[in-house]
Amino acid sequence: MIETARLRSATVPLRRGTAFVGRRAEVERLEAVWAAVEDDRRQLVFVGGEPGVGKTRLVAEAAAALREHGARVLWGACREDLDIPYRPFVAILEQALEQVPPEALQEIPPEAAAPLPRLTSAASRHWPGVAEPSSGDSESRPVLFDAVLRVLLVVAEQGPLVLVLEDLHWAPEPTLALLSHVAESTAGEQLLVLATRRTTAPDRTDAVTYALADLHRLDGVERIDLVGLATGEVAEYLLGQPGVSRASARAAAPVLRDQTGGNPFFLQEYWHDLATRGGLAAMRSWTAQAPRSVQDALERRLSAFAADHARVVELAAVAGDHIDPSVLVQACDLDAEVVLEGIDFAVRAGLLLAGTDDGRYRFAHALARQAVLDRMSSTGRAAAHARVAEALEHRLDEDDPGLVAQLAHHYVQARALGHGEKAVHYLVLAAEQAVRSIAHSEAAALYERAAQLHVAEGPPRVELLFAAAHCHMHAGDFTTARRLYADLGSGESPRTRLMAAIGHEDASARPGVNGQPSLVMLSEALAGAALDQHDPLYVRALASMGRASAFTGDTQRARTWGEEALARARADGDEELVAHALGRTLWQGMTPRLAPELLARAVELHEIGSRLGDDDHLGPAAFYRGVFAYIVGDEPAWTSAQRDLTELALSRGQPFFRYVAGCCRYAHRYSVGDYAAAERIVAWLEQFNQEFDGATEGSWGVQQFMLRRVTGGLAQVRPLVTGHEDLADHWLPGLLALYTELEMWAPTARLLAHLCDRIDDYRAGAQWGGVLAFMTEAAVKLDDAPTARMLRPLLADYADANLMTGQFVGVFGSADRRVAELDSVLGAPGADLRFERALAMDRRMGAVTHQAETLAAWSRHRARGTGTAGGPTAAALADEAGALARRIGHRGVLRDLDAVPAPDAVHPPLPNGLTEREVEVLRLVAEGLSNREIGERLFLSANTAANHVRSILSKTAAPNRTKAAIFATQHGLLRPGG
Repeated sequence: MIETARLRSATVPLRRGTAFVGRRAEVERLEAVWAAVEDDRRQLVFVGGEPGVGKTRLVAEAAAALREHGARVLWGACREDLDIPYRPFVAILEQALEQVPPEALQEIPPEAAAPLPRLTSAASRHWPGVAEPSSGDSESRPVLFDAVLRVLLVVAEQGPLVLVLEDLHWAPEPTLALLSHVAESTAGEQLLVLATRRTTAPDRTDAVTYALADLHRLDGVERIDLVGLATGEVAEYLLGQPGVSRASARAAAPVLRDQTGGNPFFLQEYWHDLATRGGLAAMRSWTAQAPRSVQDALERRLSAFAADHARVVELAAVAGDHIDPSVLVQACDLDAEVVLEGIDFAVRAGLLLAGTDDGRYRFAHALARQAVLDRMSSTGRAAAHARVAEALEHRLDEDDPGLVAQLAHHYVQARALGHGEKAVHYLVLAAEQAVRSIAHSEAAALYERAAQLHVAEGPPRVELLFAAAHCHMHAGDFTTARRLYADLGSGESPRTRLMAAIGHEDASARPGVNGQPSLVMLSEALAGAALDQHDPLYVRALASMGRASAFTGDTQRARTWGEEALARARADGDEELVAHALGRTLWQGMTPRLAPELLARAVELHEIGSRLGDDDHLGPAAFYRGVFAYIVGDEPAWTSAQRDLTELALSRGQPFFRYVAGCCRYAHRYSVGDYAAAERIVAWLEQFNQEFDGATEGSWGVQQFMLRRVTGGLAQVRPLVTGHEDLADHWLPGLLALYTELEMWAPTARLLAHLCDRIDDYRAGAQWGGVLAFMTEAAVKLDDAPTARMLRPLLADYADANLMTGQFVGVFGSADRRVAELDSVLGAPGADLRFERALAMDRRMGAVTHQAETLAAWSRHRARGTGTAGGPTAAALADEAGALARRIGHRGVLRDLDAVPAPDAVHPPLPNGLTEREVEVLRLVAEGLSNREIGERLFLSANTAANHVRSILSKTAAPNRTKAAIFATQHGLLRPGG
């Protein structure tokens, strides 16, 4: 264990000469964290605060002390400017590969290490001759992440490991995903991750905040938020400065605390500024306040440098956050001796810090580096970037990911000096490397930046924008993709306009997006292109128009165009063209009539996508296989599709596939009755509403409703529902379902009549199955025969199939149950046969939720006395439904069973007109349970339990619960031993 005092006094070499003061509470927390690490429990600490508040200093002190204690410390940082994917982990990986004995790394098989060269060329030295496949599993995120993890675990086997990740507020999604993978995979390791991040605007971002919040669900994850130093701590800092007495420090500390807010970096800069004027003594005669900014203080400090030394510092600021002296020597037109003198002078002045063991330097703080850059002229910065780029260009080949990203950054900054072509060249190389590393957002930004430069040589601007839009699609940023495609659609080339329209439709075939704008764009572009109908581009456009029509609700035209495009694609014989057409015909409706055919097409698309190794085909294939397998009741196919979709979502990290995979998993857990898991998935799905610009909000609301009505969670919203909601502000079928569940019968009847008058407005689209289910539930509860008569033929189209709304937004089980319920309301024959078929479907799907619902509905039908003479009794069905409902906690079914009267032939009459449920409640009253406890035991609300108790007291004429318990004893209502 490291002693607290030792941690406080240790100073990492990077910070030599600057006193470390305060932070006692934070140090004690880190001591406790390290104790957990030594106990083989991985710990992750986020250190947050404003710029300059001392985040890096705190982790540097901790890292230095832990290094002295025998831990290995690996360090990486994110950057705000053009970056390589996984930047901090690349630096950590390179340090690990350099420091760990080669024989230890040989424990990692070459095939497992194959993805590592995508991150650093240093990996090739340890696993030479390993050729990474150009596509396939090696490009999946888990494979890449596991390769990095294997190296870290090898390091951790050598002794306790500390990873420092700086400036995590600039981390892109892939870096955060890798951090999550490491955290989730190392629970039992001696590993400490210290991550710094700014928590103030404008650096704080929702994306990083949400990602880090998700990590807090893990054990051993905590945060430390730093604030400015207190007045006493400022005095402690001053006491460490030359010539400052204790009395002077105490007197000056309040003033300096007020001037700097206790920000350690501002305090340090202010002190340096004062030191040039005589120290604290100057405060009595100096009327000026603290420098207006850090830049002012640094400007004065740099003015004391010789001109050549100042040029070296400026070149160092341009070079980056880690400065290699040899690069400065090569890039500077000064003698090497002068350059090294400049570096030494900057170290003595406190601007640069010497590295511990790699011979590099870094600025004392990111604010210091930025201040140096800000004082340079734009032409001076551009010239410095050009010199650094030229020095780097001769060092390594283009296969090094880090070098390519640096060269792209420096040549972009030097483009005004005629380096635009090289900037585009390296930007494209960096984008291609980002794609291979499955960092699509970064790739999109790089392609867009290359397109903005618009040089004569190199890839055409249009090609770069198409590549950027495609990457935005993979990153889940459909809004930006649509914008780029719309811009490309205004180009001069007819084929370009048509290709842009096809891309725009692809980016629009998503939740909540109407297909009309894409359809107009496609129609105009196709007419303007005047293509031969056998041209593959014509076939692609026709197929895309078919899907766009489906997203406008015109399923008939969608099918006509889709079938023609597919026939032409098959005649052409190009598998890629066939796959494009197949994928766009999958969205032609979710009716049982089409489902078997579309399921077969989804399987065919999966086979082609597998041969081509194209995720753009495999993703839709897996998703629609799941959709249509559920509709036709093919449970093995549904399970297989779920597995493929989940694996694809994990391997590629694409937000849309992650979202639909989550919806599919939610639907499965809901149907089998695992409501706790379903609830966790729905909570996780909420994040996508922001990612998709609010497009999934309605779907998320339906998922929440479906869960709450089976788990008894709707009571809390009852006070918020008036029955007079504005119909323009809601999805009306969902509002109807809410009214029905809350037993608000007048609003239910009114809204049901309204929907009946407008039912044709809902026939098209993915919500139709849910519309029918919710309207049927209302009609059955209201015993509304006219509505039942209208709905029955519409539901009959779904005979022998399952109902869903959206794509796994809500699953309702067999449609035959709804048909049977309508027949029961109408007194029509055959309801028992329909219930029997529905139960068989629910059992085949393993859907315990729907089995319980079907059994309960069948019990209600049998209790009407309108069924066939033979068959199961109402009581037997109710008992089976209740047993299943109790097993999974389906409170909705248990509540509804209270309304089912027990036939006289099943049980002997109960005393005083008590029902079976009331006897069950009475037994619990006799055990001394409260209404809340009774509700929890029987999956009822406390209010419903109280209603039962009141009814019992009234029927038994018992003045209180004790007398009711005596009544139960006298009439033999208690269970044996009760």
